[in-house]
Amino acid sequence: MKKKIFAVAAAGAMTAATAVPALALENEFHGMFRVFGTISNYGSTNASGSTIAGVLTPDLSSDAPTRGYMEQRARLMYIAKANDDLKLVTHFEIDSRWGDNAYNSNNTTRNNGGAIGADQTNLETKNVYLDFNIPSTPLNFKVGIQPWVDSYGGILVNADMAGALATAKYAGFTNSLGWFRFNEDAGSLPGKATRDFMILDTKYNLSKDIRIGGSYYLLTDDRAASDNTYTHMIGVNADMKFDPVTVGAFGMYQFGDTPSTVNSDLSAFLVGTTAKAKVGIGTVKLAALYVSGEQNANTDSSAFQPINSESSFYAADMQIMLRNKWNVNNDRSLVQNISNFYGAFVATTPTSPTSSLPT
Repeated sequence: MKKKIFAVAAAGAMTAATAVPALALENEFHGMFRVFGTISNYGSTNASGSTIAGVLTPDLSSDAPTRGYMEQRARLMYIAKANDDLKLVTHFEIDSRWGDNAYNSNNTTRNNGGAIGADQTNLETKNVYLDFNIPSTPLNFKVGIQPWVDSYGGILVNADMAGALATAKYAGFTNSLGWFRFNEDAGSLPGKATRDFMILDTKYNLSKDIRIGGSYYLLTDDRAASDNTYTHMIGVNADMKFDPVTVGAFGMYQFGDTPSTVNSDLSAFLVGTTAKAKVGIGTVKLAALYVSGEQNANTDSSAFQPINSESSFYAADMQIMLRNKWNVNNDRSLVQNISNFYGAFVATTPTSPTSSLPT
């Protein structure tokens, strides 16, 4: 009797399985591999004495040591696409410097594995998120660990982060509403002591050559060392094309509480512009940036506050002064975070053949 019951149950399961339509996935694979070498005697260590990433401390002595090294980076992306309205995006990265470490010998897994023997646990997860549209609406959602960059060239934040982002495109508008969780206190209850980031972005195409935008960002921090701070940010931006020149302009004002600081008021700003033009077979670029800084030692602050270690101004295309987007592990520069000083950056890139520009 028991065998008959099992047989009936198995037949029922098979019938139910055949009744469920098969989900056909379209599999996409993308990738990148970069390897390059550096020979330099400009900076021996950074401010903490490390020879890897961080703030570059120049060595200007006549007998500054020369060093040469090779770095490589591989990125692997797999996208599982159910249909035009639903896909899962995953993105992974493997970095190393030739000769650095092997067999997890330095007890550090990421950004290693270039020494003899290799065998390093060094696969990094950059992104895992669901990307889906709401049918018959202009709404798109991205939910999970995803890349996001602000509307100001990444000067505030340019990073991979966990959160949810909703975007709607209609009638010339592109509106975005998002929430991201940056981090939380170690050892605290999940969701109890956190640093969160909320965004509201809008852009409008005045014409095919002119786009204007505005944004409101809110950074909240109720971790133990921050005493529940609220930092507000409002900004405007524009992109204009006057063939053959493309111009961008932007500005942002920060107010409220100084991030991660108890009993400190913030009033800071930035303004900047970028331009590029096709000249013959080459491209000429210009970028300028001014940020407010703190000149007085007091409780309040007037220094612009980026998200430390996760901001950039790659539009400047600098190699030493600011972070270079082509760097891998040895991502070092004189200014790692555009904060706590006053002055202006102006960078120009001379004309060069467009065929030699990286894509």
